[in-house]
Amino acid sequence: MYRGVKIRIILLIVMILFISCAPYVNYQSISDPKIPKNSDYNISVYHELDPLPPHAEKMGQIVIDNSVPSIADCDYDDIINLAKWKVRRVGGDAIQITNIKLPDEVNSCYGIDADIISFDMIEDLFWPSIDLNKEDFKKYYRENILDPIEGIWTISENTNWYNVLSGIRGNSEAAGKYEVAIIRDKNDYNRYNSYILNSKEIELSRGAMKAYYIKNGFQNSYEEHWFMADHSERIRNIIIDKSGFFRTESSFSKYPINYERETISLKVYPRLYMAGSDLMSNSQFENMGSGFVISGNGLVITNYHIIHGKETIDVYFPSLKQSFSAKIVLKDKNNDIALLALEDFHISDYFTEDIPFIISNTNDMRLGQEIFTLGYPLGEFLGSSVKLSTGDISSLYGIKDDPRLIQISNPIQPGNSGGPLLNEKGEIVGVVVSTLNAQYFYENNSVIPQNINFAIKSDYVSNLISILPEYKELTNRKNLLLGKSFEEKIELISPFIVTIK
Repeated sequence: MYRGVKIRIILLIVMILFISCAPYVNYQSISDPKIPKNSDYNISVYHELDPLPPHAEKMGQIVIDNSVPSIADCDYDDIINLAKWKVRRVGGDAIQITNIKLPDEVNSCYGIDADIISFDMIEDLFWPSIDLNKEDFKKYYRENILDPIEGIWTISENTNWYNVLSGIRGNSEAAGKYEVAIIRDKNDYNRYNSYILNSKEIELSRGAMKAYYIKNGFQNSYEEHWFMADHSERIRNIIIDKSGFFRTESSFSKYPINYERETISLKVYPRLYMAGSDLMSNSQFENMGSGFVISGNGLVITNYHIIHGKETIDVYFPSLKQSFSAKIVLKDKNNDIALLALEDFHISDYFTEDIPFIISNTNDMRLGQEIFTLGYPLGEFLGSSVKLSTGDISSLYGIKDDPRLIQISNPIQPGNSGGPLLNEKGEIVGVVVSTLNAQYFYENNSVIPQNINFAIKSDYVSNLISILPEYKELTNRKNLLLGKSFEEKIELISPFIVTIK
């Protein structure tokens, strides 16, 4: 008997603990449940003040209670995912949050009150689609005179969130979320329709219209009508630069969470390239530039435009007073980066010190951050000794908010192109690429821009070399410059800065 009582007590304790380890979920229906959705069905999340689509219908209310003490950590994302699970179970399409309950001294969980929403009339909406495949589009693009917006685009989304109470930050990125083909509407000359070629959203199938664009009065500027997954419409203005980019950004708050969402679109066919833009000037000395060594076996990073069209490439080490022949290993024409390999080179044959710097990502870059570059501007006019140029980050983006570039205040001259951009730790954060075309601005606007120069973000270098067998070795090595003075950093870095001829 005693044994039976003991077992019942243990079971009761386990049940209490189990109940207290999870938030309490209550659902009160208004209408009958519908066919349950699959586990990967996308559930839209609206806040109290967000307008719902006109076809939205309230199915009921869900309460996820945090009033019961819990020993489990239940962050905001966990609660939202739990709500989505319940919405799928009852066949809904979205939730609209009406109240957020914050953690307190006794409970570490969040809680929410929300309405469950369905989109019953969605099948009745006009939703145009076509049957053409990618090759059909490419054929059209080859045979017709195109507006800049026409072509095949990839669209990526990046969302940063911040909990103002806990200080916790997070990030979710959807690279290549959509691939779309944009083509002029055959019935409206100023309208361009965007059709899905590939999508990571299960609600959108190949051939479905994702957006349409109306040309406005500004050059390469359009009014975008973007359809959300729930078929609601978002309207905004975009500008396409000569590199084939447009970028939009929005910030919103769902207390206590602040969001910053960025959408980046890249034109992948037909290609538009950064080099050769009227606004940009890579160099008056197109046959020369700078570069830097990134590996002991002689891999060198420089600009693509420096080596483009060359039959032979010579890499000169002023510190050694010696040249090496080089061949192209990898090239990224669109982002103006090239990777060279030196012939008959190993670092231990020529240097007693290892390469001291590392290639860093640009996640931690901030506006106003001090940076410096080393290179060989103006070639023989200024001599063969390495030249230092200091400044700061003027913008985290390039012309027309090109996300590939950093704008820097460092004085840059022809010949600096291809050289490294470094932060105060001696980490590579970019590759010097260009300056504004002063002649173009003087002739067209009667102004001469000063200290408006650009570097390619180091992320694109990392992407390029990620396919190399030695990628992990290149990215995991230690930064040997930590704790060194600025003068010592320059002294240690300089031998590995080269001239490309």
